[in-house]
Amino acid sequence: MKKYLLIIAKYSGLFFLARALTAKKIRVLAYHGIWVGEGHYGNFLYMSADRFANRMALLKKWGYPVITFSEQFEAIEGTLRCPTMITIDDGWHGTWSAMLPALEEHGFPATVYLTTYYCLNQAPVIDVALGYCLSAVDINAGKTFHLPAFDMDPVTIDSEITRGKVLAQVKELSASLANDEARQRLLKSVCEQTNVNHNEMTRGRWFHLMNPMEVRDAARRGIKFEAHTHCHRTAHMGEDCLAEEISANIDCIRELTGETPRHFCYPSGVYSENMWPVLRSCDIASATTTEIGLVDDKTNPYAIPRILDGQYVTEIEFEAEMCGFSELTRVVRRLVKRKQ
Repeated sequence: MKKYLLIIAKYSGLFFLARALTAKKIRVLAYHGIWVGEGHYGNFLYMSADRFANRMALLKKWGYPVITFSEQFEAIEGTLRCPTMITIDDGWHGTWSAMLPALEEHGFPATVYLTTYYCLNQAPVIDVALGYCLSAVDINAGKTFHLPAFDMDPVTIDSEITRGKVLAQVKELSASLANDEARQRLLKSVCEQTNVNHNEMTRGRWFHLMNPMEVRDAARRGIKFEAHTHCHRTAHMGEDCLAEEISANIDCIRELTGETPRHFCYPSGVYSENMWPVLRSCDIASATTTEIGLVDDKTNPYAIPRILDGQYVTEIEFEAEMCGFSELTRVVRRLVKRKQ
């Protein structure tokens, strides 16, 4: 139903009108990685290389001018219509191998928010890899999941509820381990229990971030690397560690690229106003969220919304977001809700 309503809106001229009405607002696109494993996994986390290349071609076809963060304030005050920024979280290997060539084909600049621990320590990103392994379990088969080496009792995974409970338990177990070497041993055991080929996963770098060589290469080719914390976290063992995480992250990126990050992305989009003084103390100029919306001169620089694009976002939905139609419908819904 949504698809057909958007098609009607487009061909009745509402997309054209929305683009005109929102022409001074910045579109900040949010991507994560490119899936390099078997089949497809993820929606907003991973996109296929072909889908991303198609999105970049559409931006060129539709005439959206792609700018950098350093140009954003000039864009708001200038004559550009519908300025667009491309942001990519985490810094996955597929960002270098597949996204970068697509960006270069169209001459588009992009910002990568790099989390640096797994960049320097090349191994699968543990929580994401664990999530993939549990997603591979066929709940109709009544699989018994058992990790005796880690004192985890047998559990039959026969529903989405039990799958979720087991994943939460495994992630909690992972967080309790002393170091990443132990967590990687846990991942290997989980792979064995879920019939996921651990060797293929690691050789194919399904859950690896860019390595230092790839980061340096991407920086030379025009990618701007910005801050995303060192270990993709803002707290550890119940204690706030945002300042330390940002500081370590900035130091690593500066060492890798020769440039000092001044922009930031909240890990998993979780943030509060209490974080803003820390960002200021770290000389961070802006911070992006996972909230959906467009950006103008009234937007708080530490709470920048973005347009989240994903594998299963249809072309008409993507076009509706880019032209501003979806943003205007959200504004109308908020106004109606306030009056009720």
